[in-house]
Amino acid sequence: MDYFTLSVISTYLLAIYLIVLRAKISHKSLRPFKILYLLLFAMDVFLMVKYMDSGIGLMVQILVLLPLVFALIATYINEITFVLKKMRIFRKKGQREKIDNDLADQLMEAIEFLSNRKIGALITIERNINLSAFISKALMINAPVSSELLASIFIPTTPLHDGAVIIRDGSILCAKAYYPSTERTDLPLHFGTRHRAAIGISEQSDALTIIVSEETGNVSVTINRQIDYNVSKETMSLYFEKYLKIK
Repeated sequence: MDYFTLSVISTYLLAIYLIVLRAKISHKSLRPFKILYLLLFAMDVFLMVKYMDSGIGLMVQILVLLPLVFALIATYINEITFVLKKMRIFRKKGQREKIDNDLADQLMEAIEFLSNRKIGALITIERNINLSAFISKALMINAPVSSELLASIFIPTTPLHDGAVIIRDGSILCAKAYYPSTERTDLPLHFGTRHRAAIGISEQSDALTIIVSEETGNVSVTINRQIDYNVSKETMSLYFEKYLKIK
């Protein structure tokens, strides 16, 4: 049987396959045909290589093979799309990790600035639970996170200093956000409104909230209903490392 005859047979098998492909059958039922077609495509490639030096011109062989290549892509489009999506997710993950590192650096700079000058601040980083209920009642900013902007927001003479800043996906989404104060009665008396509001939002979400005390300059963190009071720079870095990562 020569190459031409095998190619004709392959073409007819391909036509039958495409008719089946167009029918509304389940993906599971289509699986045997996909395997058959993959074997058919491999056979055509093998025959093309085998008869490369025969009387059949190379261009004719390629022309016979081209429809099969197109059909192969059409057949496995779902699998190809899945692989491409996976590759895109990995690429975006790498990009997002860079954003998270930048966010940690900008936050650390702003916190140090505010703490050294005893400027009160309340900064919340949204994680998995959406904070839109609080964002909608705040003053929208929608600006990239920078230490300079964060610090300027909490300067006491500015109109934005009261309330919290909410950060989402590396952007300062809003300022002047207000949280319900915790109703816990076991907290130290020196916890002011910022600390109680920070605990309050940690009781309603999984957000990471940073508090800078205007009385002492101490930095505290709330998450998962807990408050870590007067944390060091090293401890703050550990919080960033744990909670600013991609999920």
